[in-house]
Amino acid sequence: MQSKSRQKAKALDAPRLLFGDMGNKLTYFPFVIQYIQEVFCLWGDDVERTASYTILIVDDNRNNLFSLRSLIEEHIDARVLETECGDKALQELLKNEVDLIILDIQMKEMNGFEIASLIKQRKKTRDIPIVFLTASYTNEEFKRRGFEIGAVDYLTKPIDEYQLINRINVYLRIIEKERNLNLELESKVKEQTAELRKAKEEAEAANDAKSMFLANISHELRTPLNIIMSINQMLRLYLKKDELNREQIEKKVTLQVQNCYRLLRLVNNLIDITKIDSGHFELIKRKGNIVQVVESITMSVVEYIEDKGISLVFDTDIEEKTMWFDPDAIERIVLNLLSNAIKFTPIGGDIFVELHSMEDGVQIFIKDSGIGIDAEKINLIFERFKQVDELLTRRHEGSGIGLSLVKSLVQMHGGSIKVQSEYLKGTEFIIELPESRGAETEPCAANSVYDDKQRVVEKINIEFSDIYF
Repeated sequence: MQSKSRQKAKALDAPRLLFGDMGNKLTYFPFVIQYIQEVFCLWGDDVERTASYTILIVDDNRNNLFSLRSLIEEHIDARVLETECGDKALQELLKNEVDLIILDIQMKEMNGFEIASLIKQRKKTRDIPIVFLTASYTNEEFKRRGFEIGAVDYLTKPIDEYQLINRINVYLRIIEKERNLNLELESKVKEQTAELRKAKEEAEAANDAKSMFLANISHELRTPLNIIMSINQMLRLYLKKDELNREQIEKKVTLQVQNCYRLLRLVNNLIDITKIDSGHFELIKRKGNIVQVVESITMSVVEYIEDKGISLVFDTDIEEKTMWFDPDAIERIVLNLLSNAIKFTPIGGDIFVELHSMEDGVQIFIKDSGIGIDAEKINLIFERFKQVDELLTRRHEGSGIGLSLVKSLVQMHGGSIKVQSEYLKGTEFIIELPESRGAETEPCAANSVYDDKQRVVEKINIEFSDIYF
């Protein structure tokens, strides 16, 4: 392979090497010189072409056609077409993809200049390189006219065979370069088109999901408000008719309070997910026994779950694991997952909460024997604006942001959450929380936190507010 400096020097001298004295006159047409130099610099002499080409020869002299065809076929891997007049040449161009035209000028019915003008007028053929080859029209005026029509070369006979073949090779190499560039461009256009199409589909999917999310939120806001409004109207009616019944009032007020909790839960989730997205939500990590905290959260809801006819079991392989975590966030994570388990587990079913130690943290498993999730929908479970159940067909209430919030809280602890499920056989959420450092604050005492019964009841009422017992 030639060195780059020798290759560049040879490229600069390429017009003279190929065209002899006429190379100096090509200064009238700098674009031709530039093409030739680019080809020499890019390929060099020792690069073999792998592409095949089609060359059209137009000459009304059969002997010239035979000689030129034989010469080209001997030295160049190309398909050679030949015609004796302009009309047939134009017909060949309509039927075939031609890469290079070698055109005689002095012909009977239509001369080479006229044929070239017609070729350059047609959109399909205007970019095909034309080489004039003539024995008669040799003066500078005709050469200039040929280049003005759009020819890339103007050769006069007699011409050295070696020089002719080298010139043809130059133009074929230019064609090959353009082919490769076009293929590369087409490939890039296809890639970008595919990326744009994918981005468009994702944007449309996101818009559809947001529309569904807004519909869900509207439903979640309107439903409890309608219930609260209806209860207030009924209470006003009881008062007006003086038909107050303590049992009825307590039942209505309980339902009213539950729907207030539903609204509070929805508003809390919306505020917190917005804070997380904007980077303004901060964990308050404290050092404590994660086993005791998870167990206390689980046992605090046993009564609620058993009232629904579902068994709740907690198990652990260690009694103590001291690490840094935000107890309120852990409480919210566990209660949210338990709330989901209750919704989708039938009467007589089971919910299991297990905690296992890892070398650098803990694993928390929350498993139910409920209806499970379709395999094709399981990847949607943590997406912000997605719900497994459609709004008009779902069997349980929910805004579709609870599990997204759970995932964000787990990730803020440096952990991960995944789900395993089989339709009609149950669902299992697996949380991995690593040990991490936090700011030096007072230690987390699980017992003292859960001794505040009123606070525990309030938290449970909020997280379980969309479950009707």
